[in-house]
Amino acid sequence: MEKNILSIDLGKHTCGLAISRTGILSSPLNPFTISNLNYSPLIDYLINLSKVEKIETIVIGYPLYPSGDKCEMTSIVEKFKEDLEKVFTNIKIEFQDERDSTLQASEFLHMQGKNSKKQKQYIDSAAACVILDRYIKKVNK
Repeated sequence: MEKNILSIDLGKHTCGLAISRTGILSSPLNPFTISNLNYSPLIDYLINLSKVEKIETIVIGYPLYPSGDKCEMTSIVEKFKEDLEKVFTNIKIEFQDERDSTLQASEFLHMQGKNSKKQKQYIDSAAACVILDRYIKKVNK
């Protein structure tokens, strides 16, 4: 069973983050703000976070259209993974299909009493939890 897994829901303006320390449950982390598509500060943050949390695996949400075709963000995420692989040579980095993860996260937050306006600050990290839960389910089969 994998432990200390970090999940990333990469966007153009924010990056949702979630962690599983047990390989069973996921917990949201504070989202990271992205400026001008500059992901270097995020990578620096992830370097520190990976040391503190002893991250063994990084899971990146892989964006696709509902049809399964690549979308505009797909190439950005692929490049981001390449950049991470240069820095994290001893950490496994995987993609996980993220289709409908934001919708699923929104439904979960709505059930917790957070309307659309109140979801804004939580939605990206909640989506990262959905992505991480999918990955955990896949690897624990």
